[in-house]
Amino acid sequence: ATTEISPLSLHDALPIYKPLMPMSYIFREHIKQSLAVIAFLIALTACTSEAYDSGDGPNSYLTADLVLLHTSQDKSVRSALLDDGTTLQFSNPFAQDWLTRPDSVYRALLYYDKTVAASDAAASNPTATSIVRARSVRPVPVLSPVEAAKVEALRTDPVGFESLWMSKNKSYINLSLLLKSGKAEGDEALHALGVVSDGTTTDAAGRRTLHLTLYHDQGGVPAYYTVQQYVSIPTQLLEEADTVELTINTYNGKKVMKVAVSNL
Repeated sequence: ATTEISPLSLHDALPIYKPLMPMSYIFREHIKQSLAVIAFLIALTACTSEAYDSGDGPNSYLTADLVLLHTSQDKSVRSALLDDGTTLQFSNPFAQDWLTRPDSVYRALLYYDKTVAASDAAASNPTATSIVRARSVRPVPVLSPVEAAKVEALRTDPVGFESLWMSKNKSYINLSLLLKSGKAEGDEALHALGVVSDGTTTDAAGRRTLHLTLYHDQGGVPAYYTVQQYVSIPTQLLEEADTVELTINTYNGKKVMKVAVSNL
């Protein structure tokens, strides 16, 4: 049997693939669902002092990780793979509306309970299988670079930038972004995110730099509150470069980040 963990997720508020724009994902934010998740996370801090002192409260080992979810034939999720190679087996297999394909892999942000035994086992053997309980799951867009010539109009509406890092298995470049969002009654406005390739340049030493720009279309979405959003860029699509240069238009001006990818 599978369980539906949507009360703790933002699956209706997060990315849906938009076929008219191959490089983009669109976002619809629902305030009620966002507040439900915020309330849940705040509740986690309301544990008794005894639980904190002993370290064995029911939420003592709540963990959040970017993962690859594996759907089974019935589209339920029974396992996930962490970026460090650890396999998670779920004690509560679950289904989500956005997990639409059987026998497939989905990038996601997963909140789960980790037991003491699982923590000890992972410390001694990072690739061991851990049995955990899923608490919340959110889809994470995987953005594939699209040639600038194929983009009708490059939109670079500002975003908040928190961080950029390479996943431990070097399969993804990950970004933590802050989007100003909101929803008025009857409003169907949507965000769109993507990555646009401006081509590769080669310096005198023969080193190749791939120039990417973050595409963001606010799409008329009201800026009532801020939503954190993770996105991942697959590094296997960047193999012809030694360095990736990503330009992001932020609320504090343009930021240019460089990531070495020659040793992947």
